[in-house]
Amino acid sequence: MSDANNEQRPLNLPCEKYEPLVSRPVELDALGVEVTLNVFDIHGDHVIQTCYGDICKIVNALRDYSKLLEMVCDEWGLEGFHRATYEFHAEKLREIAGKFQAGIGYDYDDAVTKCRKKRDKKQREEDVGGEALAIGYLKGKQTAEAKARKAAEGQKAGGTPPSSDDADMNFPWESSF
Repeated sequence: MSDANNEQRPLNLPCEKYEPLVSRPVELDALGVEVTLNVFDIHGDHVIQTCYGDICKIVNALRDYSKLLEMVCDEWGLEGFHRATYEFHAEKLREIAGKFQAGIGYDYDDAVTKCRKKRDKKQREEDVGGEALAIGYLKGKQTAEAKARKAAEGQKAGGTPPSSDDADMNFPWESSF
């Protein structure tokens, strides 16, 4: 068969198998208020149920990608048609993001400013995060060493019997040895 015949013949893809997964709304970050998008094309009217958080993520992705397209023009040394194509796509992506922003009352630039302020805040030193287990281990080790030093000093001073705290550290099977 020729390529022309392949292009004219529609693809036989199992749309009904995948369509329910694609059209299911996804709730993000408790922003579950549903938003309805009505799209009309030559195949008819399409309704997409989604949520505010999804639209915010789409706006963020479109704006970020438009910045990337413009950045690579200089980095890759693009000129002429290639540069114009990248710049044109970047502008169109910003326009689409602008429509979505206006539709839901979201401001990408304001969100980026808030994010930068949070990032620039000085981190608290007492925030242990994922190191809590290691710190707990070290504190336990220090406590055990302090008890051992105290017991050693007590034995040198007059042979005082070990304290009840030290008795708790003895294992029951040690008495049989």
